[in-house]
Amino acid sequence: MPIIVVLADDRNGHNPNPSIRAIEEAGGSVRVAVPAMPETEALQRAGGLLLPDCHRGDDGNLLEAALGADMPVLATGGGMHALNRHFGGEDPQPVMAHFPEDGAEPLRHQIYLSPGSKVAAIIGSAGMFRVNSRHREGIREPQRAERLMTIAYQLDDGVIEGLESKEHSWVIGVQFQPEHGEEVPASFNNLFLGLVERAQDFIQNHDSRRTSR
Repeated sequence: MPIIVVLADDRNGHNPNPSIRAIEEAGGSVRVAVPAMPETEALQRAGGLLLPDCHRGDDGNLLEAALGADMPVLATGGGMHALNRHFGGEDPQPVMAHFPEDGAEPLRHQIYLSPGSKVAAIIGSAGMFRVNSRHREGIREPQRAERLMTIAYQLDDGVIEGLESKEHSWVIGVQFQPEHGEEVPASFNNLFLGLVERAQDFIQNHDSRRTSR
């Protein structure tokens, strides 16, 4: 069972946040990277990193260490914005009508997912999908880091909904939040299954390199 490091404040008692629950349901073992934990301790013997929709400001060293090792990374919601900033992109800008009012049903919107992207391969198809809207900010092409590739966007306003690294084996960001599985197509759960699978491969490859020395 590979360890997936999840950037979060805590496990939220007996009701773990949706990101943690999604990893555990996909077969991964979660290590929560709380603010006081050094990145070397957080990533020790881990196989993957999940940056969920959190607003911690101290994730740069953790992300840098994971990327430096070419560890698989999945970023969702505001985590995609953190990924974009880390690669040299600009801060997200306010967007209209993307966040539900208190107590209201989650909003949804239509996105286009590009063929040939890692995400399309993982979920088994490309094209149009309805996903959740839980963000008040977004990035468009002028804010995108050049080192990242746009793989999904919203048709009516051009807000980017998916990014992938051109420089790493498996680094994916999506602005929607697939951890809320009831609000997105079921196939997007494969993102967490894919992260756990790639994490297992990462651990095995590193273990084999250590034993061959």
